[in-house]
Amino acid sequence: MNRNDFDKDLFSNIEIGNDLKRELYNNCKAGKRAGDFRFRYAGLLSALISIAIFGTTGAGAFAYYYNSVQARMEAMPQEEVQEYANDLENDRSVTINGSYSRKLTDDEILRAAELERKYNAEGEFPEENVKRVATLAEWDGKSVCYVEEDNKLYFPDEMSDEDLLSYIDYQTKKDYVMEQEAAADAADDDVASPYMDVTDVSEDQLVSIGRAAIDKLFGKDAAAGWNTSVEAFKPSAVDPSAGSSHDMYFIYWEQEGGSSNSTDYVVCLNMNDLSLRAVAVRGYEHFATLKSYTEKDAKNKGKADAPKVCELIEELYGYSKPDKVKMEVYFDYTDPEDNDYRQIRYKFYYGEKYVDVMWDLSTEKIASAEFFDISEDVEIE
Repeated sequence: MNRNDFDKDLFSNIEIGNDLKRELYNNCKAGKRAGDFRFRYAGLLSALISIAIFGTTGAGAFAYYYNSVQARMEAMPQEEVQEYANDLENDRSVTINGSYSRKLTDDEILRAAELERKYNAEGEFPEENVKRVATLAEWDGKSVCYVEEDNKLYFPDEMSDEDLLSYIDYQTKKDYVMEQEAAADAADDDVASPYMDVTDVSEDQLVSIGRAAIDKLFGKDAAAGWNTSVEAFKPSAVDPSAGSSHDMYFIYWEQEGGSSNSTDYVVCLNMNDLSLRAVAVRGYEHFATLKSYTEKDAKNKGKADAPKVCELIEELYGYSKPDKVKMEVYFDYTDPEDNDYRQIRYKFYYGEKYVDVMWDLSTEKIASAEFFDISEDVEIE
């Protein structure tokens, strides 16, 4: 698919609500990385959005590969590359688990995150590629296997470490092929990227400011010894009409060999004055450590916890006595029909400002805090 076709075709066959489609598309056009920076959309959709709107080829759009993984990706024979290209073409999922026969259990997620770090940093690869069959009837039920008739990756009931490595390898190769094709499309169209070099301030200064924000919310031991990286995201340089309110520096703390599944921390700073825009802990690994609630129980606990969250915001950031509070149960790595809720999203309004908070229900801790002007408000329940 050529990038020029994305504007009209991007969402045509995606089965999500029109409101969410509209929010994703409009937010990206306005220069936001996503409607909610904490949410990691399915890889294919995320890449399509980046290329459709920005033609991005900067570091922020594509995965960084360790040397051993890069060599493994580049060594794929053309026939295998084409298989993954076909898988991408037939992939219609927009959720984390939409391309799989079942979602991973919390234990499998935690094990997969650890194995993924070994895959990336230590070159621990599976003995064989994922098996492929034409029909589900041909699957042995004991291996990780791609079934062509419904374009899904099938998991056995119990996953060994070798099974999880096969899944990791499959997903890494699929992402690599996707990113190569997207980068080629962007290069052909020669579209400017909103990702810039950090020039007006030192990276050390940005890391220092970000570290203070991490320490305040999560404690001094959070992400201790993890790798840091800095990204300058300036959509106003691509589209001046969007204004500079979404020009930001992103500072990341990531584990060695970490991936999108691994727990990481991120701080967002306003590019104009280095004020704090957001601080968060993210990742499927973090999510898997949290207790699951039904929607009813999550709502009840969210209402009961709201005063406690409000007190924490005042203690940490000085905002006191909000004018109003809005709350919604929040799903990130699960689908609504799973009835698996682990976090509550609050919005505390203070005059012309509001603070958007993600609250981990079981641990009763803030997972993220974002700071906005009312003019940037996105409605929730």
